[in-house]
Amino acid sequence: MKSFIQFLVFTTTVLFFVACGSKENKKGKEDLASLKKQQQEIQAKIATLENADTSRKNTRIIPVGITSMTPVIFNNYISVQGKVDVDEVVNAIPETPGIISAIFVKPGQYVRKGQVVASLRADIVNSGIAQLDVQINLAKVLYDKQKRLWDQEIGTEIQLLQAKTQYESLLKQKQTSLNNKNSFNVYSPINGVVDAVDATVGQSFASPMNPPVIKIVNTGKLKIKAQIPENYAGVVRTGSNVMLIFSDIHDTLLTKVNYAEKIISEVSRSFAVYIPLPSSAKYQPNMSALVKIATYQNARAFVLPASVIQKTENGNFVYVMDEKQQAKLREVSLGNSYESKVEILSGLTLGDQVITTGYEELNEGDQLKIEQ
Repeated sequence: MKSFIQFLVFTTTVLFFVACGSKENKKGKEDLASLKKQQQEIQAKIATLENADTSRKNTRIIPVGITSMTPVIFNNYISVQGKVDVDEVVNAIPETPGIISAIFVKPGQYVRKGQVVASLRADIVNSGIAQLDVQINLAKVLYDKQKRLWDQEIGTEIQLLQAKTQYESLLKQKQTSLNNKNSFNVYSPINGVVDAVDATVGQSFASPMNPPVIKIVNTGKLKIKAQIPENYAGVVRTGSNVMLIFSDIHDTLLTKVNYAEKIISEVSRSFAVYIPLPSSAKYQPNMSALVKIATYQNARAFVLPASVIQKTENGNFVYVMDEKQQAKLREVSLGNSYESKVEILSGLTLGDQVITTGYEELNEGDQLKIEQ
């Protein structure tokens, strides 16, 4: 600006001397025209330099973080509480009610299907078997003697057959009595673990009040049971993807709903879903779990944090970085959201550089610097 003022003074001085000269002096007119042209050129250069200086002062360089758009799997879940249940819980009971004479198991013991866990008093049966043993011994002696006589061609064949029939009949009676005695045993109907023994020697299974209980649980067949509100009946179904979170044992399991009930409870206005668990000692009956059931899935979705969405009366926008590393607003269409993540249905393409940090103070056109 100082140069410009000096130039004006110089120009005024020149014009003054020219004015004092001859008005017809052609050379003076040419000099004046030349000086005016120089004046215009200098003024144009001054304006260009001043504008360039102002542009440098007004340009903002904003540090930002960016996320390149690539498709990912997006799930929307509902979360409910569930608990570990068992498929098989049974009470071991005898075929014939009676009084307990012995208990052979204790809580926590593993038993196999068909194993005797308790026995009942069978005094009458035992007495009958003892009497049969006496009769069988006598019948065998008579049969053996009659057979020796027959071998010596003494006696008749009918006598031999009668002795043999009597002996074999008594053996069959004993076997029947032994089978009857087995009905006085209490067998485990499944493979599993004895969960409770609420029984004592002398207690009767025939008692209508507080009968003996020997509970056996098949811990190899565990499942999660959870109640789902009825408004999700249309989206939660058999085969739905599930995430099970056992916070107490720091375990997470991805699986599927094995069965979803078809009837809504009139009391709770909910329906139950059942999710099988793999056989493992870490899962115990009645253990609690967070059940997250997928109600929506997009296998190739653009997903952004919900906080980066710029909401205006004209729609939803995000800032993207263009090829000049400048901030540009881009209108987007939103889909489902879950846990502060939102699905982008349209407005972005593969590889778009979306600004996900440092966007709070951005203006469109700001120069950007990518933070590592």
